This record gives sequence, C-alpha cells and structure tokens, in this order.
Amino acid sequence: MSNTSKRLKDKIEESHRRLEESVANLNDAVARLADEQRRVWKALRPVTRYIEEVSITLEEEARSMIELRLRQRGIQIKLGALIRSYVELDIYGSDGNLTVIGEAETRLAPRHVREFERKLDMVKRNEPELLRGKIVKTIYALWAHPEAVEECKAREIWLNTPNKELTHLTSI
Repeated sequence: MSNTSKRLKDKIEESHRRLEESVANLNDAVARLADEQRRVWKALRPVTRYIEEVSITLEEEARSMIELRLRQRGIQIKLGALIRSYVELDIYGSDGNLTVIGEAETRLAPRHVREFERKLDMVKRNEPELLRGKIVKTIYALWAHPEAVEECKAREIWLNTPNKELTHLTSI
C-alpha cells in the first residue's frame, strides 16, 4: 500500500470515528431532551388540571351572560347546550313560549354567523318541536368582526359580548 493510500485510509478512519462520536453525542442529547420533556409534562399536568377546574369555559360564560341579560328583561329561562348526533349548539333553552338558541365564539367572523344559521336550519328540519314559541337567535362572542356584526343585524341575531349587546334583541 502506498503512503498516499495509507494517509487517505487513516483520514477516512479518523473521519468515521469523529462521525460516530458525533452521532453518539447527538443520541445522548436527544435522550436528555426526551427526559426533560417528560419532566416538564409531568410538572405541567397538575397545573393544567387546576386551570381546567377553576376556569369557566366560553360556553358557560355565554349561557350565564345571556341568562342574565334575559333576566334583566324579566325572562327566566335556564340555558344549556343542545347536543344531538346531527348538530351541537352552545346555547339552548325553552319555556314553551320562548326558545333561545345560539352559539359562543371567541372571535366571530361572518362565516360563523352563516354556520350558526345552517345549524339552526338542521334543528328546524330534524326536531322542529325544539323551537317552540318565539325564537331568539343569539351569538355570544369575545370579539366580533364588524362584518359579522352587520351579518347578525341582517339576520336578526342578538349579538352579545362580555361588555355589551352589539345588536338589539328584536324577537321579544
């Protein structure tokens, strides 16, 4: 074997050794990261559980605020969710003379308004008996895009936010 071939072979072997060391170092680093991730998730689990226990959901807030605003008008209706195999709505309650039905959204866009109307049509087709008396269509949103507000006005949907009513309640 020539001197040049020997040097080339030695360089290749040295490069291969360094590559194996780098791979071993990377494997160790990945293992340490996985251990750290498990430790973080273990620490976060109780915090997440606590937050879930003490937090009110947007849907619960929506039902509570809509009930309050109805009571301020002298109307007592207990609201819950309407969950069926064909549709889910966040807000529903009826006393036989008045039915309140709606959705809760974090950020209301016009497409959400149209989707709510589509869901309402599904209820009308599948279980019209759930929509007794006057119908109050409502949406509760933390924030509403101006075009969504206009869409609600056009469709006579009572739009509420935490601080105010963005459209008027016209069904009562």
